[in-house]
Amino acid sequence: MRNDEVPAPLTDESAASTPKIRRRLTAAALINHLELARRPDLYGTPVIVGRWGEHVVAASEETLPFGVVPGMALRQAEHLCPQAMFVLPDEEAVVRIRELLSAALYDLAPVVEVRDEGVAWLDLEGVVRAGESIREMRRRLLKAIGREPRLGLAPGPFSARLAAARARPGRLLQVEDARAFLAPLPSRELQLDAEQLERLDLFGLRTLGAVAAIGPRELESQLGRDGRHAVLRARGLEPDRLEVWRPPLFTSAHRQFGEPVEDREALLFVARALCGDLADELGLRGAGAKHVRVRLLFECADARCAHGAHSDAGRAHGAPSEKREAIVRHPLSSTAELFGLVGSWIKEWQPRAPIAEMWIELPVLEGAGRRQLRLWAGGDGSGEEVTAAMERLQERFGDEVIERYSVMSLGRGISRSVPDPPGAPIRTVMGGIFSR
Repeated sequence: MRNDEVPAPLTDESAASTPKIRRRLTAAALINHLELARRPDLYGTPVIVGRWGEHVVAASEETLPFGVVPGMALRQAEHLCPQAMFVLPDEEAVVRIRELLSAALYDLAPVVEVRDEGVAWLDLEGVVRAGESIREMRRRLLKAIGREPRLGLAPGPFSARLAAARARPGRLLQVEDARAFLAPLPSRELQLDAEQLERLDLFGLRTLGAVAAIGPRELESQLGRDGRHAVLRARGLEPDRLEVWRPPLFTSAHRQFGEPVEDREALLFVARALCGDLADELGLRGAGAKHVRVRLLFECADARCAHGAHSDAGRAHGAPSEKREAIVRHPLSSTAELFGLVGSWIKEWQPRAPIAEMWIELPVLEGAGRRQLRLWAGGDGSGEEVTAAMERLQERFGDEVIERYSVMSLGRGISRSVPDPPGAPIRTVMGGIFSR
């Protein structure tokens, strides 16, 4: 086991910068449960998330000394830690945060997974500069949630998560020998249910080393399939597989008004804010919108319509609305680009009734895989994809970031690369595009 829990941050000299590539080398980062991450204003105070009469969904580190753990009854948690701030869960916000974190990490490794309980994994197999990906993972998570993640590096997701749990905030704990690292840890780390853990205790299997020493079939006969899985985990054989996150090819943003709106300036103000939200999301994904649609939902007097006008079901039942849409030639990604189109529609729009809700939908997005340029192997990226990616780099950072080369024949099979004149169009000739 290699412990990089040192006071200094990750640098080029640390073990994180040049880790050895192993089979399914995996980096894990532990952050707050995403229910807690959505409330950075409460960091440093005891917080319990859950609904009254149900179980605790998430609890901050400040509640742990009082015995509060996720899964216990909320009444019991209140009795143990009455001074805590109690917050209702917001499933939609958690999904949105998970998607944004996944998009932020997407270009660091071929396989990325983020879970609601506050763990993010990168499968670094085949990544040449794994240390750079780990440092960038730390930086982006810190920026996104406002707290330093705990980092672990190990041969698979199970041991990487446990390594991260034992690292200090902002530090990396690297595991060389998974089985030796896991052996002294308590068997409750296997994440079995309470009854299964009780049976392990009755069998005297109180550490992962003890579980690893028993035969998989023997424990399977006692605990079922989970028993076999537990032995493989305890032995460091990493039977778990990460669920690959894929960027969605559709996104939208909407605003529901408390009172129906007729003022055009108010609509433009809201539309600009929605375009800004969408541009931030597209920026994280490295995507662009090929299709833009704006929908205005009107105030409705019909009883059935009024009951469901603000839901997908209500729209399906014929809630009155109007829309404008267009397919654009070049993908739109910035606030200015999106609002330039949407704002022009709103300025000319003559709605027939007060507006209760506004939707801006992007049904077709440019493939976000173009963010992963440095993960391409030879022959993976088509010339069109490379050209499109380079054009996006120029739009974002200026023409000077790309150097263009043409291959000039010198006769007798000899050729050399010659820089194209400034302003020449991008083209792919024998790999003749280079980014600085």
